[in-house]
Amino acid sequence: MEELVGFCSECGKPIHCLYGFLNGVVSSEKETLYCFQCYKKKDVKKNR
Repeated sequence: MEELVGFCSECGKPIHCLYGFLNGVVSSEKETLYCFQCYKKKDVKKNR
């Protein structure tokens, strides 16, 4: 089962819940939704 949860706050890619698992990341700081690729880029920038 696949259900649309929302859109990535960086690139706008649709993020789905697949069989009960979120196919993305919710940041704890701002409670925003990111796709895995944008979250990884954001995390790399943060660690520089």
